Amino acid sequence: MDEVYIDIRKENAWIQKYFNADFVSIEQLLATIEDLDSTIEHWKEKYEDLEEDLRENYRPIPYAEQVCVSDRDFI
Repeated sequence: MDEVYIDIRKENAWIQKYFNADFVSIEQLLATIEDLDSTIEHWKEKYEDLEEDLRENYRPIPYAEQVCVSDRDFI
C-alpha cells in the first residue's frame, strides 16, 4: 500500500507552520508530534527545576537591606 498524505493547505496556520510542504505523510506528521512532545517535556523539566530553585534559594530581602540603611543610621 502506498503512503497516505494529508493536504496541509486545508489546515490551520498553527499546523502549517511546522511543515514546508503542501502535502505531509502520516509518518512525517507522527515524527513532528514526537518532536513537539519532547520539546514540551524539555520545557516542563526546566520549569520544574526553576520552581525548585526558587523554593530552595529564595529569601525575601527587607527594604532596609535593599537600600543599605539600618536603624543605627538614624540614632
